[in-house]
Amino acid sequence: MQKQIWTVNKLITWTIDYFKRKNINNPRLSAELLLSYILNFSRMELYLHYDFIPEDYQLKKYRELISKRLENIPIQYLTNESYFRKLKLFVDERVLIPRPETELLIDEAIEKIKELSLKKNKIKILEIGTGSGAISLSIITEIKKTCPGISLSVIATEKSPEAIEVAKKNARMILKEDYPDILRLINCDIIPENNSGFDNNFTSAFDIIISNPPYIREADFGSLPEEVRKYEPAEALIAGIKGTEVYLAILERVKDYINSEKAFIIFETDPLTCKELEEISKNIFPGSSDQIKNDYNNLERIFTLYII
Repeated sequence: MQKQIWTVNKLITWTIDYFKRKNINNPRLSAELLLSYILNFSRMELYLHYDFIPEDYQLKKYRELISKRLENIPIQYLTNESYFRKLKLFVDERVLIPRPETELLIDEAIEKIKELSLKKNKIKILEIGTGSGAISLSIITEIKKTCPGISLSVIATEKSPEAIEVAKKNARMILKEDYPDILRLINCDIIPENNSGFDNNFTSAFDIIISNPPYIREADFGSLPEEVRKYEPAEALIAGIKGTEVYLAILERVKDYINSEKAFIIFETDPLTCKELEEISKNIFPGSSDQIKNDYNNLERIFTLYII
């Protein structure tokens, strides 16, 4: 009996059909990303090498990943890779997988950095709940490339000691010799407590505070997709009963650390929490104003508080 010859084309076609029959989301994307990872090809290179025949050990590994994908394990955890804006990040089950909607936070931050740079060339940023480091690393690398005259100093905090290790791995990989000079990662909840060094250096110092905090209500967690609910860290998703608990904690804690002359607080949010977040913000920062921007699906997503 003649042995089946598995070319890239045959593998992709077979896997797409198999994933469809097993009701796996995004069957083509799943097939292409897993095979790209195994072969160390880009997705474009897969199509340029349709007749390529993988080695037996590569086929074995590909079959193993297909079996794991049937369990709804996210592709990013299977490959330990996640693409966010212009970065390739290391991710695993210790951190959330960065979402496309979160990229809008970067656009907003860069816009505000440029606005602030009209009067000052050194901008201090605090990111709260950095996870994989996607937000801070994107801001740093993109400003460095497009606005080299702007000097950034970024503090990124994260309460999970496991997640902070992932962020450090990405910082070393992406920033290289610029880490930790431009980015300081701190393992704490929101900001360090009873830390005189932090207080002395950063009271009234931050020009931008940015965060994509947990904002899922406890009652809504069960309705999330299985691959999110089962595999991603719940503590990075669930905020509490209302969904605004973490926002409230952040705003109360950072009040003494925001530059009172002119500064911005930028949050990712959603329609279920946005209006209450607006009320909370105005109570804690009287006289402030805010702006809400929608995401790709025309849902309220980016909340910016203006401290002027």
